[in-house]
Amino acid sequence: MIRNTILLTAAALALMVTEAPAETERNALDYIPPGQFVSGWEATGNEFVGSADRSGFLIGDLVPVAQEYDLVWFATETYARGQDEMSVEIFEFPSGSDAYGFYSISHIDPSIPPDAEVRSTEYDPAPPVEFGIVRRAGNNEKEWLEGYKDRFYFRILIAEEELNDSGIRAGLYLLANLPGASIEADMISILPAGDLVWGTQRYIRGPVGLSRIAATDGDDIFGFDEYTWRAAAGEYRLGGGSYYLLAIAEYEDEDTCEQAADRLKDWFTDAGWETVIVEPLRNGAHPRAFVSETCAAFWPDRDHLWLLWNLEDQDELTRALARF
Repeated sequence: MIRNTILLTAAALALMVTEAPAETERNALDYIPPGQFVSGWEATGNEFVGSADRSGFLIGDLVPVAQEYDLVWFATETYARGQDEMSVEIFEFPSGSDAYGFYSISHIDPSIPPDAEVRSTEYDPAPPVEFGIVRRAGNNEKEWLEGYKDRFYFRILIAEEELNDSGIRAGLYLLANLPGASIEADMISILPAGDLVWGTQRYIRGPVGLSRIAATDGDDIFGFDEYTWRAAAGEYRLGGGSYYLLAIAEYEDEDTCEQAADRLKDWFTDAGWETVIVEPLRNGAHPRAFVSETCAAFWPDRDHLWLLWNLEDQDELTRALARF
C-alpha cells in the first residue's frame, strides 16, 4: 500500500480555484462538483444521496464507522473521461470533530494489526489547518485520495495512474468549495505532545473506531453501551524502534470513569490476560497492568481513563509507564 501524503498549500489553492463562501445550510449533495470541474471529466448523471443505512451498498465496510460518527448524508457522483471513470464521495457529519474523527480512522483496514500502521506521515512543517490536506490512502482492494474540511469528509476513487493528476485537482476543488476550515477534533489536544508520532492522532467515538487501532475484536472495552465517552489516541515513540498506543477516554464525571475502569479490568481478566505488578506513577496513580501476547496498562485520572496498548514485553511496559 502506498502511504505517502500529499500536502496542499494556500498558494496552490489560489492558483487552482477560488474558495466559495461558507453556506452551512447546504448538504453533501449540494457540494458534489459539476461536470468539467476537472478538465475533460464529464458528470454521468448517476449522482446519489442517502443516509448511512441507505448508502450501505456504496459505502461497504465503512458503514459501521460512519454510523459511529453519526453520518448525516452520503453523496456521490461518477465522472467519465473516455473509458476512464472517477468517483467523488462526500460524507457529511454533524460537526467538524466527527468529520475529522472519520478521516482519522476510516482509512485503517480493520484487518491490519496496530503495529503495521504507518508510523509517520512525514509532514515538515505541518500543513496550514485552514486549508486542510489531501492524502493518499487505501486498503487491500483499492486506493483513493481523501481529505476533510468543516463537517465534510471526501474521497476520490480513480485509476492509480490518475491519483496524482486528476485526483489532486479534484481534491483541490473540493477543499476550495467546501465551507469552513479543516481542524482536528478538540479532544485531540488532550494527548501529551512528547514523543507523539505526528499524524497518528485519532478521535474515537466508539468501539468500532477503537478496534481499528487496537486488537479489541470490536469489544466495547470503554463502555460505550453504558456510559457517554469519547477518546483520543495516538502512537508514541518508546525508543529503539519501539512504539505503543496511548488512548485517553473522557467520561461525564469521576464516578463514571471509576466504573469504566472496573469494567476494563474485568475485560482483561475475562480475556485471559495475566495480571502483573508495576510501580506507581509519578503522580501517585496505581496502574493495572496485564500481559498476554503483548502488554497493556490503564489507570483512571479524575474523569479520564488512560490506556497503554501494544507494548511488546514487560520491559517496554515499565519504560513506557516511567514516562507518566
